[in-house]
Formats: sequence, structure tokens, C-alpha cells
Amino acid sequence: MCYNISMRFQAYFTPVIKVLLYVMAAVSLVGAIVGLLVIAGVQIELSQNRAILLLSICPLCTVIALLFATLHYKVDKNFLRLNLGFIDVLGGRVRIDKILNIVIENGRMYISYLYKDGVDPIIAAIVINPKQYGKMKDLLLSLNPNIVFYEEQNHTADSEQ
Repeated sequence: MCYNISMRFQAYFTPVIKVLLYVMAAVSLVGAIVGLLVIAGVQIELSQNRAILLLSICPLCTVIALLFATLHYKVDKNFLRLNLGFIDVLGGRVRIDKILNIVIENGRMYISYLYKDGVDPIIAAIVINPKQYGKMKDLLLSLNPNIVFYEEQNHTADSEQ
């Protein structure tokens, strides 16, 4: 299977969290606009101090909500990155050639990797849509064939008997 050198995987949030993030961004944006209108002289029943407070806090809340709403993993030739907007939160900590294992267990994906020249692996949960697990696993394995993959098999009561 052929993959692009660089792929993006959207972080997985429940629909409720996604809606809350976008609602927070929208409400904060409206608050910033109201604050700006009051400072510009539009008659709205809001004191100048409260307008300044809205204008100073709301844009920050909007940016934070939008950054979290755009949280995503990016896999390129050398790194697995966790981006908050355009900022690499992990700062290049997860090198593809340092990934030891990919594990899918209890419906969650984990990777273990060595950071710098450490000897103890770090285990990190990868929070993407479970439907994307196979695509990410295949991409990482294509970039580093030494990664060991393990997937927990679902055991039912019938199969144990």
C-alpha cells in the first residue's frame, strides 16, 4: 500500500466535546465583537470596563477553542507529531525510527518509543478515530518496518469454552 510521505490524522473527540469546542469559540467570538462595538461607541447596555474585559478575554478563548478543535497527529518521513493548530506539542519527541511497538488493546491504540538515547520506552496513547488505526499502523510500519505490532484479539465467552 502506498502512502504519502506526510499524512494528517484528526484527533478523536466525542461529538459532544466537538460541539462544545465550536460553541465556545462562537460565543467567545461574539463576546469579542460586542466588546469591540461598545468600545467603538455603539450603544449597548454594557459598561466600558466590561467591554474591555470581553475584548481582552474572548479572543484568547476563541483561539484556544479553535486550536483544540484542530488538534491532529501528523506523520512525516521522520516524526510522529501532535499538532495543536500549527504548533508541534511534542516538539519532535517521537521519531519514527525510535518507535518500538504499536499496540491496539481495549479499543485504544498505543505506541511505545524511545526518547533520545533513553533505555526505558515511553508509552503514549494515540487518540484518533478507531477507523483510522489501520491506516496509521500501515503508514508507521511502512516508514519503520522494525516496529512490532500487536492487536488484542476479542475473546468471547463462547471462544473460551
